[in-house]
Amino acid sequence: MNSRQGALLRALLEASDYRTSADYARRLGCSDRTIRTDVKALNAFFEHEGFATRVGRQRGAGLRLSLVPDEENRLVRLLEESETEMHPRYERLCQEMIALTCHPGPHTAESLARRMFRNKQQIQSDLRWWQGMLEVSGLSLSVGRQITVEGPEWTIRGFVMSMLFSFSTAAVRRRILPSLFGTIDPYDRQFLERCIAEMQRDLGFEFSSNAQWQFGVYLCIMVTRIRLGHGLTSWRGADGATPFFAYLKKRLERHFSLAVSDAEMGLLRDMAHCCTWQWSLAAMEAYEPGERARAVTDDIASALENAFGLPLPEDLRKPLAILFESGLARRTCGLVAPNPNEEAVKYETMDGACLLASVLCEVPSLVEADLFSPDYARIALVLLDYLDQAGALRCYRVGLVVNCGIDLALWGAHRIEKLTSRLKVTDVLTENEVLAAVERPNSTLLERFDFLVSFEPLDVDFPSVTVSPGVSRSDVDHIIASVPLWRRGREVHTAWERGTLSVGSSPESLFGSLHERLSADGLIDMPPARFERLVWTLSVVKDRTLVFAWCGSGVRRTGIRIYRLEEGEGAECGQCTMAAVLVAAPGDRADLTPLTQGFKRLVEDYADTSDLVSDDGFFVCFPEPE
Repeated sequence: MNSRQGALLRALLEASDYRTSADYARRLGCSDRTIRTDVKALNAFFEHEGFATRVGRQRGAGLRLSLVPDEENRLVRLLEESETEMHPRYERLCQEMIALTCHPGPHTAESLARRMFRNKQQIQSDLRWWQGMLEVSGLSLSVGRQITVEGPEWTIRGFVMSMLFSFSTAAVRRRILPSLFGTIDPYDRQFLERCIAEMQRDLGFEFSSNAQWQFGVYLCIMVTRIRLGHGLTSWRGADGATPFFAYLKKRLERHFSLAVSDAEMGLLRDMAHCCTWQWSLAAMEAYEPGERARAVTDDIASALENAFGLPLPEDLRKPLAILFESGLARRTCGLVAPNPNEEAVKYETMDGACLLASVLCEVPSLVEADLFSPDYARIALVLLDYLDQAGALRCYRVGLVVNCGIDLALWGAHRIEKLTSRLKVTDVLTENEVLAAVERPNSTLLERFDFLVSFEPLDVDFPSVTVSPGVSRSDVDHIIASVPLWRRGREVHTAWERGTLSVGSSPESLFGSLHERLSADGLIDMPPARFERLVWTLSVVKDRTLVFAWCGSGVRRTGIRIYRLEEGEGAECGQCTMAAVLVAAPGDRADLTPLTQGFKRLVEDYADTSDLVSDDGFFVCFPEPE
């Protein structure tokens, strides 16, 4: 059972009803055919492991897990165990970086080969890969008689933390941390745990369990780096130490018999804020964001009200301020905390994300903060509900066509509007009324609707979607996926082209090539630096395709481009093999839903959404270059 099949099994366990293979394919970023193949593999796995559970299929309804009740816990345990497995090369690369940054040197290819139980040629190949990866983050790998990671100390620590956060917690704890903790005595680790407990009491709330282990990992890295002679000598805000951190500084010096600078404590304080991005309601009530965070939240609220006419609800202000403050701390520390919802925000809800971006990316104080992409997505996620409240996204007028009793008619209308705010049932019609309106040339009946929904297929030349009498969540998902391709009863045709793009090995090379091609095609007119920052902030990597959508200033006309990336001479293969771009002119904001849905259809049809991740590009969540 590979990682994709494990993800499919988890999705099947979570589903309460039948869902189509297309639904699972969209969720996992693969094809329907792949899902069907994975279902066969899962059933073969169940049989081999002695499970009576099977994945069943029902024509017209989709897939559902036929779960034997007493086998559920065993399946969940198997999934948890599978999440601790890592690709052998991923594990080796992580172990190499831990050795280079947290173990005494000198380091050579020979010493690393002995430590990793690998041959020298494998290590040399890995080192060439690391040179390119570190360069993206403003670091370098010096390879000569000795091998060292060079760059600002706080950047090195943020890079190592980001590397560890890019994998599942279970995998890191089981496969990677033992080599890091090997540098710390168990008694010392217990002392650090006590320090974390004291810090929580001083801050006034408890960290989540995940945040506790993240912060514990950073403390181990900090102590190890200081012991190796790589302590911080300067840090922004280091002169504003609180009484608690001044006291903690003395405790660390006394326990470990080493000198801890004020700069170290300044970074430690910021790291404490970085590790508190998982909050309870009580924690939010107790915490008071700083002046800058509150000011930026006010700027965002003002910009949103000017754009959409609805004041930002008061209950969203503090979460926004907290997200901004923790994101700013991560930017300062160079620490990228992966956001598991980033693809859901930027791809699944692309129309809302584009609409928000057209406002947020023009707020000067937020632009100046230059947050990492995952932290920007966290802010956007909080504001998606605000868009629904403001009615900023178009609501489609539905004509519900029935040939049944009044109970089913009322049930269908209720379910459609309850399951999504994007649809409004403006009238319930009989099939005979629709057929009569179609036959009369001067009838204006259908002008009141954007499309029709019926329980049986309609023989009419008007946009319509057929759903089941149950009007399940999958039925509404089917409506949303199908209908936005129509605009006011007509199919949307957005100009699009396919082509190839020559790129180098760095992200900047890709962004530069995209900017040059889109400008030459007359789609955009903006400075390269602004375009690069928009791509860094708004794009998402979907399997092996970079997906970028922007609707706002700097777009001359709406268009879609899908490029296959060709590496230039000397460039190594990267993670992305394709780039898909949608740029929408500000005048087309009202039709973002059909534009983005049509764009996603093209991405799924033509872009590379395979789940084959090359050994040369498995980290996607590292700091963007300054």
